[in-house]
Amino acid sequence: MELAESAFGEEKYDAAIFLAEQALQFYLKALLIKYANVRLRTHSVRELLAALGKALEAEEKVVDFIRSHRSLLRELEDAYIGTRYEPRRYYREDAEELMEFVREVMDFLEVLTDEFERKSP
Repeated sequence: MELAESAFGEEKYDAAIFLAEQALQFYLKALLIKYANVRLRTHSVRELLAALGKALEAEEKVVDFIRSHRSLLRELEDAYIGTRYEPRRYYREDAEELMEFVREVMDFLEVLTDEFERKSP
């Protein structure tokens, strides 16, 4: 997220959103490797979240989270594709909202992993 914050500070909002999405995507992939020794070849944050929910035995919580944040997750995934393949322009408010959401997802994941570790032998 440091690079995303830096891009945001330089008013490069497209890059900030892209980098925030990448930070989340790689964080999810790292957690999947750590907790399930799984390497998924997808860029879908929703798919990665669902797989991690299974690995952490927290499917219901993750499904509820995905459902309640569906539009922001879709927007984040669209931003990843849009900044790479289609000319799109994002504004400060867009970047603020999506970067804050990425932080929220990371906080949610921290809670899930803490709960999983506490109940694991």
